[in-house]
Amino acid sequence: MNKTKFYWLIQIICWPIITLFSIQQTELADFSQSTKVIYILLYFFSGLIPSHFYKVIIGRFHPDDITHLQYALFPIVGGLSIGSIYTIIDYRLFNYPNHTFFAFMVIFLKNTWNVWPWFMFFHLYRFLNIYQDRKQRESQTENELRISKLESLKKQLNPHFLFNALNSIKALTLIDNVQARESIIQLSDLLRLSLNLGEQQKATLSEELRLAENYLSLEKLRFDTRLEYDFQIQEDIGNILIMPMTLNTLLENAVKHGIGQLKSGGHINISAKTERGYIILTVENSGVFDPKPKSDEGGIGLENLKKRLELQYGDNASLKIINTQGKVSAIIRMPY
Repeated sequence: MNKTKFYWLIQIICWPIITLFSIQQTELADFSQSTKVIYILLYFFSGLIPSHFYKVIIGRFHPDDITHLQYALFPIVGGLSIGSIYTIIDYRLFNYPNHTFFAFMVIFLKNTWNVWPWFMFFHLYRFLNIYQDRKQRESQTENELRISKLESLKKQLNPHFLFNALNSIKALTLIDNVQARESIIQLSDLLRLSLNLGEQQKATLSEELRLAENYLSLEKLRFDTRLEYDFQIQEDIGNILIMPMTLNTLLENAVKHGIGQLKSGGHINISAKTERGYIILTVENSGVFDPKPKSDEGGIGLENLKKRLELQYGDNASLKIINTQGKVSAIIRMPY
């Protein structure tokens, strides 16, 4: 139910209740049935119509422009206004001019007291709506900022990836011109894949694996027998959606800082499996991980990946890099 329908539902429910409650405190027993009906209708519409005008007037004030004093005064003024209308009706119907001023004030306060709960409920409901709208706007703003940061980080990946790939081809041109030409063709396909994935908010594991295979094939041309790799992928998980360019970032790091630093080269093992609603991607390579940053190396890849995981999943995702018996394992755990 939307807010407008809910508001009118409360109006239709509240004012008959207030009217019936007021009838119990009046002297209608000696009046005709038609007079009682007129009294009930007068009370009902004298509450419904002014209270709606009250809502319209209050709605013209921006919530941020209303002071705490005004928040307190508005329901008081509203209650006194409708209380006065009810007292005038009673005044005319029950011939209250014959009563003392004190008795008249008692009737006025009674009528005001009867209608105040509506105003208190209205302002509580309005306050909750304002609070909810603010939280929604804040959440939307945070979400837009998060997406903007993610897009900015993704745009950093492609130049970083291209730089590493071109370095590989540059090394090949000094060794084997034929392989260098073949690697340029592979690089073209690789860039097309990476650009497509870079534009997506999510990618399937199959797409990530295809990019990984193409990347490793390109690097294999450069390293030849110095680079060996294999994939160990759990069955039937290729359609799982993950954050794009995650696996490839780990592979770039494994090749550059692992295999590339070893004269005899090494081996890279890529595995993917699911566990209790999480997908676990592991890239294990020969070498030793040095956690100390080196000022002469740009290395934005892993830092970029950590920030993207944090923005995308918060505390639900993690990236760990550990040394185990001459091998380095980079492990990503994220929900799917």
